Amino acid sequence: MENGAETIAQDEIIFRSKYPSVQVPEDLTLPEFVLSNAEPYLDKVAFVDALTGKGYNYGEVTRDIKRFANALRSLGLRKGRVVVVVLPNVAEYAVIALGIMAAGGVFSGANPNAHSSEIKKQVEAADAKLIVTDGSTYDKVKDLGLPVIIQGEDRVEGTIYWDELLEAADRATTGIVEEKVHQNDLCALPFSSGTTGLSKGVMLTHRNIVANLCSTLFSVGPELIGQVTILGLIPFFHIYGLTGICCASIRNKGRVVVMRRYELRAFMSALIIHQIMFAPVVPPIILELVKNPIVDEFDLTKLKLGSVMTAAAPLAPEILTEFEKKFPGVEVQEVMHNL
Repeated sequence: MENGAETIAQDEIIFRSKYPSVQVPEDLTLPEFVLSNAEPYLDKVAFVDALTGKGYNYGEVTRDIKRFANALRSLGLRKGRVVVVVLPNVAEYAVIALGIMAAGGVFSGANPNAHSSEIKKQVEAADAKLIVTDGSTYDKVKDLGLPVIIQGEDRVEGTIYWDELLEAADRATTGIVEEKVHQNDLCALPFSSGTTGLSKGVMLTHRNIVANLCSTLFSVGPELIGQVTILGLIPFFHIYGLTGICCASIRNKGRVVVMRRYELRAFMSALIIHQIMFAPVVPPIILELVKNPIVDEFDLTKLKLGSVMTAAAPLAPEILTEFEKKFPGVEVQEVMHNL
């Protein structure tokens, strides 16, 4: 019996898909991978705020990722150090996350609606060296003893302002330590929801996420490069929001319509005004789209929506049937995410 067990242990057992292996490009970091081939799209809008209309084109996204990376290096951020980002969905979110990664840092998104004690636990567990937040959330991080970058229009004494930091990085020409970032270096430290115990950080390398983007449903065919408009409602601090929405859209040269919070009228208006084609949502939103009479205030013939993706919980079959009747031609995809 022992000899048989030893034989099995020595044999390599590999289950292979019937489909060809996905080709993962070597040596590209995540920022390099998603921004590759961006030159023809520099004037195309990459992110737009659904409420204010403020947007960033690919030229600005590319420029500001580099500016923020240089700014972080000028502040002394070294490779492998963690930066915790405590922000709602904003048009600048992907620039911040990818700028951290481009500098060699490790992005760790935190829920801005979390209690200060929860944010403190994440900051301490990650051994973070810097925090990025906004004026409305600053009180939750002010006593953590770390430098704080404030994004947005608010001004808080004793903090570093996002806009001024980028401008200073433009002027800085000396004293910046630039360390080579490799594909197997850590780039993200998302924290689980704690379903099976305490919340835990998950160490992801550039290669992990690049490989994921090469193999997921968020990849599109060549005919749709530069053509897809996606709803950015799923929280970007969640790895699904950052990878599946932000990074995949940049890779596909699509446009993300950013929403900070869900409200049905604003949601319906965004779908129609911005001609959203793909909307990752959660089952309660599907339920409201089926049941709430507010939806009937809108001309559904103006929708350009081709598909919705639901995650986080199963969708009841009867709700799916009702949705398909009310929104004929809109494909419903269901996926499960545990992080």
